[in-house]
Amino acid sequence: MSPGRMTKNAGIRGGAGVFGWRAGGKEKGSALGEAVSDYLRISKEVAVDLIDFGAVHVQGKMVRDPSAILSQGQEIIVSFPSNGPSRFYQIEPARVIFRDPFLLAYDKEAGIPSQQLPFDAYNNVFAALSRYLLAQKKGGRYVALHHRLDTETSGVLLFALDPKANEPIARAFRESRVKKEYLAWVEGRPENDRWSCEAPIGKAGGKYKALVGGEGKPARTVFTVLSRQQDRSLVMAAPATGRTHQIRIHLALAGHPVAGDRAYGAKPDNRLYLHAWRLRLKHPVSGKVLSFEVPVPGGWPHVPEIDWSGDAGGSV
Repeated sequence: MSPGRMTKNAGIRGGAGVFGWRAGGKEKGSALGEAVSDYLRISKEVAVDLIDFGAVHVQGKMVRDPSAILSQGQEIIVSFPSNGPSRFYQIEPARVIFRDPFLLAYDKEAGIPSQQLPFDAYNNVFAALSRYLLAQKKGGRYVALHHRLDTETSGVLLFALDPKANEPIARAFRESRVKKEYLAWVEGRPENDRWSCEAPIGKAGGKYKALVGGEGKPARTVFTVLSRQQDRSLVMAAPATGRTHQIRIHLALAGHPVAGDRAYGAKPDNRLYLHAWRLRLKHPVSGKVLSFEVPVPGGWPHVPEIDWSGDAGGSV
């Protein structure tokens, strides 16, 4: 990208526009807020708001300080959110299902990112939880997230609230000692009552997919059919690893994509019917076994009574 040249974009209005250029001689030593304001011909106030919102990247990294000084040749990318820098998401205290000085478990809604997006550092659970804790008189604002749910997936998210819990939790996730169980309505009627998939997962052509020939990262998911209906089935998925889109990819590979998952071949629907139902682990400090469960959200088809005697999650 040559200095002063915009990337292909959709414009500021009518959709999310993406603008990019390299800082030229006149911008060398200038503050980022001034450079964005001058180049895009917007007010300084709007430029500062976009920077604070997380819509501006310099050299591929989000920069939220409008006073950051630019060097000549640095690449600046501004991604205008389609609805503007609207700050709407806050933590709902009723969705906090567990909290002690070390851990917090939260029931994430579908449609809300777990963490920041390239153009929005505000409207996500991680940022909202940081603000929520900071606003409280007691405790600090330390927050660490070791796993995430896709934006359209609902269910249990776990956060560390103390550095003492950070490494033990990270190690438990790495060693697959955190047991995760998801519920998914899938298209069709799987032939087997229980099966596993170990197809490695990686990114190719800008999309996560199952890869063969030694490419991709190891991934394993165990599936159990809980109910079969005429054209859909309820499946429990127990991922032993935590690759991006792992459950969605492995189900699509089996010929039974998650209902509503257009990215992996399902028919359009009102939502993605994937829910992080239960998460189990040992407390990083006390060693006590914890089990966090959240019911499926409203709008889901009826979930039948489930016999958990054949628990797919295993022991913690």
